[in-house]
Amino acid sequence: MNFLPFTKYSLTGSPVECPICGNVKRTQISKYDRRFKILPHSKCDECALVRHEFMLSDEQLSQYYSANYRTDYQWVNSGPTSRHIQKRVSEAKLRLNNLHPHLKKNPKILDFGCGSGEFVELAQNRGAMASGFEPGKSYSKYARDQKGLDVQNCGWENYEREEKVDVVTAFHVFEHLIDPLKAFHKSVSWLNVGGIIYIEVPNMANGLKRKGFGSLHMAHTIGFGRYSLELLGAYCDMKILEVFNGYNIGIIFKKGVPRPLDKIKKDSIDEFKNLNLKQINKQFWIYSASKLFGKRSVD
Repeated sequence: MNFLPFTKYSLTGSPVECPICGNVKRTQISKYDRRFKILPHSKCDECALVRHEFMLSDEQLSQYYSANYRTDYQWVNSGPTSRHIQKRVSEAKLRLNNLHPHLKKNPKILDFGCGSGEFVELAQNRGAMASGFEPGKSYSKYARDQKGLDVQNCGWENYEREEKVDVVTAFHVFEHLIDPLKAFHKSVSWLNVGGIIYIEVPNMANGLKRKGFGSLHMAHTIGFGRYSLELLGAYCDMKILEVFNGYNIGIIFKKGVPRPLDKIKKDSIDEFKNLNLKQINKQFWIYSASKLFGKRSVD
């Protein structure tokens, strides 16, 4: 990847309608990402979903994640590091504890974009029949060959299964997609009756308020808030079972009648209402100054 600031990335896309609500009207909130690369971001005027102004194609995105993502953003070109594994194990424990009250005995769990498989392994060790899929070649190979886990090397578009599962999990995956609605619909198709979906993503509203455009980058094509993530589930006829609302946002969904779409959209607009181009630029410099002088940034 070309890291020269104030230039465009070599991978460029095209303007698209909102990946959730389909609205074409949008407002630009930043011209740059955290590397000072030219990467315009907009928020939807109808539901406030944040996205790349110029979205990559399916083919471009697939190639990027299968071959370049880990090197580009984590500076690794092989399997996971020990530091990565330690962090993912800690996260997996918290996530499985969040899920525990909603699990039946020996559940079947599918981890969407499972990385190097720490969550799959922990769920398996606690009695679940757990499996996953991961588009990154080195990480899926590590999970399969070194850990002996049931992990396939593929993206969600190519993943198929006949046997239904009780739970689909996706941790820090949906912010990397270009068609989250289609991916969510497909996730629902993998569920048994009464099954649940647990999605966790960075909370873009929190990120922008704290870091400004320092929270934006090439790998995250979409930025969810608390309510735009709820809206994604609502468009798939899924309602909220439980919310984990911190710096990240996690929601457990189940089949049912969601809140009215217009009410969810209003809440999402309110969540992002003060996050405009001027404020996001200003917050980036406040955050940068706080790091420079060793002070905590203003939230």
